[in-house]
Amino acid sequence: MAKQVSIGERVKLARMSAGLSQRQLGKEMGMSAMAISKYETGEVVPNSRVLIQLSQILHVPLDFFFRSIEVTLSEPQYRCRKALKKSEEKMILSKTRDWLERYLEVEVITGESKPLDLPSGERCVVSSLPDVEDAAQYVRDCWNLGLDPIENVMDVLEQHGIKVGLVEASEAFDALTFYYDDRMPVIVINRVMSGDRQRFNLAHELGHLLLRCEGDIDPEKAMQRFAGAFLVPKAMAFMEVGEQRNTLDLNELHVLKQKYGMSMAAWIFRATDLGILAPETARRYWMYFKKKGYHKEEPFEPVPSEKPTHMVLLTLRAFSEKRITMSRLKELLGNDSEQLSELRLLGSA
Repeated sequence: MAKQVSIGERVKLARMSAGLSQRQLGKEMGMSAMAISKYETGEVVPNSRVLIQLSQILHVPLDFFFRSIEVTLSEPQYRCRKALKKSEEKMILSKTRDWLERYLEVEVITGESKPLDLPSGERCVVSSLPDVEDAAQYVRDCWNLGLDPIENVMDVLEQHGIKVGLVEASEAFDALTFYYDDRMPVIVINRVMSGDRQRFNLAHELGHLLLRCEGDIDPEKAMQRFAGAFLVPKAMAFMEVGEQRNTLDLNELHVLKQKYGMSMAAWIFRATDLGILAPETARRYWMYFKKKGYHKEEPFEPVPSEKPTHMVLLTLRAFSEKRITMSRLKELLGNDSEQLSELRLLGSA
């Protein structure tokens, strides 16, 4: 939930987002860890000179320290390649809080927020993998996605009330999912990954939000199946590669990867799940991929990364309607050089 927050709490949030300890920040500032602790607890209020120095070292705008909203997150569900260090967990959560606070402020300023539009839970109860296929198609039907490739998965989720954010973290981190205020679903994805991996992770996390597994079905296998079926419906998989194959050429897999934004490896899984490839054929592919190192980095060019646009558009609307200044716009978008470089023309507006 949101609450009013002190400057000291802002200092702590910025420090944690930067991945620094009180001792490390104190060294950068030329003061003791105790001094930093006093700022964070509110025992001492930093003066303007200290705030400017903090702003420069922690790479946050001055306006950050005076933001009026703080978000408390529910317990997030992480998806990681390997266990995260506690320090990295804290850094990811701090960055997530910062982003979500800015998002909520933009919504307050514009008076705009997307209503939550999730498909009926009754149709998302699954007890078998064929049920998962049906649930994925049901979601696409509810959201009028048809059968064609999804151009931008992030935008699709945001248009239906799921907030999607990007944070920069190590390769160990894939995604996290949680509910804000017990009602607003939020998915955060690692910015530093290819588009195909982002898209699959988003579809996987969507499965966690929507599916209710019953019986003996393995939940993780269900989410993996849902992700593949959401990105590539069964009918389209059959249309693209046929209903039974003895092999799939790498160039063919590359074209499919670029068209549907789903990795070559995920396509082999999808073809195996649907019975297009026999399991022994798939095993030969895995051995070949491992031998060539394709299990770590697939050949040819990667799928471009996605970026959510809803928050950016709301912020630009507020700026266009003169509800916020340029400095406020930059503060709300955060210290994202890629986003800010795209707004370079605004400097002369």
